[in-house]
Amino acid sequence: MQRWLYFCKFLERFGIKPFVITVDEKKASYKFIDKSFAEKVKHVEVYRTNTVEPLKIYSRLLSGDSSAEIPQGFAGESSPNIFQKISRFVRGNFFLPDARVGWNRFALKKAEEIIRREKIKLVITTGPPQSTHLIGLKLKKKMNVKWIADFRDPWTEIYYNSMLYKTSWAKKYEEKREKQVLNAADGVIAIGPGLRNLLQRKVGGSQPEKFHFVYNGYDQDAFEGLQRTPDKDHFTICHIGILSDNQPVTAFLNALQKFLLKHDNKISSSIRLKFVGKVSPGIMQEINMLVPGIEAEIISYLPHKEALIHMQNADLLLNSFAISAESDILVSGKLMEYIATGNPILALGNTNGDAASLLQTMAYAKIFERKDVNGISDFIENIYGHWKNGKSFEKLNTIQYSRLETTRQLATILNKYI
Repeated sequence: MQRWLYFCKFLERFGIKPFVITVDEKKASYKFIDKSFAEKVKHVEVYRTNTVEPLKIYSRLLSGDSSAEIPQGFAGESSPNIFQKISRFVRGNFFLPDARVGWNRFALKKAEEIIRREKIKLVITTGPPQSTHLIGLKLKKKMNVKWIADFRDPWTEIYYNSMLYKTSWAKKYEEKREKQVLNAADGVIAIGPGLRNLLQRKVGGSQPEKFHFVYNGYDQDAFEGLQRTPDKDHFTICHIGILSDNQPVTAFLNALQKFLLKHDNKISSSIRLKFVGKVSPGIMQEINMLVPGIEAEIISYLPHKEALIHMQNADLLLNSFAISAESDILVSGKLMEYIATGNPILALGNTNGDAASLLQTMAYAKIFERKDVNGISDFIENIYGHWKNGKSFEKLNTIQYSRLETTRQLATILNKYI
């Protein structure tokens, strides 16, 4: 949701006044809440509503805490127990399109009220949760407004769907709803060209003029005043965000092991792995098994500003995209922030996808297929050599990916529908 938080931050600069409807954080099932973002959009009119969600019940049954076990891409469920398997089945087949659908009736009521009072001409829904698009579908029919559906991730192809034990009926229901949304929306916006093309294909390639993409971008203001103060004694490889079993880093660890063996493991003590965010226990076991001589630190959660500091101070940033049949479409907001730091980036994923296209402009950033252990090892060797010799990398001008510039692109699209 950071995508639209920043769009709302800048939209009024382009003559568009946003009104935001979201869920009351006291009623919602979120594992973490970073209140530091609220200051960025204090000028925006925000309406918070009630909701009914099963995830708090799930968390309380599992841990006794209503927020401790809210799922985050299943990063904490490497080997789900019987209760977790049943919960996944229930979540994947009884709460459709997703477990946030209980918010819709509250959001719909509030939206109708605001549309009438403010004479709103355009409604935008953003997902996931993809259930939000069903609100837009109803508003378009009932309120005679234009409607844009924004996709931050694919719908039926989203990576965690394969972990929800969906029945054929549930899959067909979601496919039907997805196609209904794509056909009915006046406009569709995606986070990259690959996802835009995928969504357009779902309606037979028709109405190409209504399918658009706008990258997530990075918040230029968030980086202002951040001074790079790296650990001079350690070559720090850092991953920011959730790292689940569906984002394997085995190839990276094998490559790191190969790199260390090349140096007879004499440099192990000079390398540090840092993970800021929730990490799968299975991945931590792999780290301990494959590179036991390297210090690995986990910082389970930090406010965004503090996470950016770790990102800024890293010597090499690691990103592992989720394994997906549509891996070519994946472009994360995190990757945009990685690019903004100017630090070297090692990514694992599709070498022909949207992310690869973004990184190819940087000589010291590259995405590798997960079988390319030799290529990854050589890349680590190159970046480590620069660090060891005190060399720096030329920082590219990435202003076109700033949130202000991506909002400018968005405003151009929105004005076609207002």
